[in-house]
Amino acid sequence: MPFGPTTHRHILATLAIIWSCTMSSAWNANYDEAKVPAYTLPDPLLCADGTRVGDVTTWEAKRRPEILELFREHVYGRMPGRPEGMHWRVLDDAPALAGRARRRQVRVFLTAADAEPYFDLLLYLPANQPGPVPAFLGLNFRGNHSIHPDPAILLNEHWIQNDKVCHVTNNRASEESRGTRGRRWAVDRILARGYALATVYYGDIDPDYDDGFKNGVHPLFLKMGIARESLSSIIPPWSTKSLKFLLSIPLAI
Repeated sequence: MPFGPTTHRHILATLAIIWSCTMSSAWNANYDEAKVPAYTLPDPLLCADGTRVGDVTTWEAKRRPEILELFREHVYGRMPGRPEGMHWRVLDDAPALAGRARRRQVRVFLTAADAEPYFDLLLYLPANQPGPVPAFLGLNFRGNHSIHPDPAILLNEHWIQNDKVCHVTNNRASEESRGTRGRRWAVDRILARGYALATVYYGDIDPDYDDGFKNGVHPLFLKMGIARESLSSIIPPWSTKSLKFLLSIPLAI
């Protein structure tokens, strides 16, 4: 049975990742194209046991799962189950941006306690839109307060990378940090087109410094039985949890 165009696109998209996953585990970054050694991309239609993919059934039942497993192992990590006691609290639900939006800020606690670890979800909904609306979800890198100068956005209290442009000193945000990444988010344009926008600061999930996997959600992963070597791929699974959370509650969209 021939493959359709969508399948071919999926195959092509996996070439680079298959190659990268089969390279040596030693990591020495190279930025010189002339120093790239000779290589041969693995055949995406050749299964791990040598079976050749010749039909859709073999692709969907055998080879595709193998490639997805490469992504889990080397890129995205494994999605943990819902943490026991996970719950949330709405901290803010009010009109915003001169009536153009409704702002909601939700703190998602990942255990039964109202304490760390947690992440704050900032959500802007277009005003006067009946019913659910499409939403963009993205991680930000300097705190929710950095995406727009709205003074009511909670100023993040977690570790943030020092940044003179974003007015982050001693790894802490300041009032001057508000809106310093606004040009990257186009909040007003998104709302004007009838879309919602949701964002979470990545450092709420995994602060970007080494303390032996003691910060963010790392300890929670270990308690849930996730292997320590999988912790380097921690952000993508929790980004997905943000999306699932956004879709699961009536107040979201």
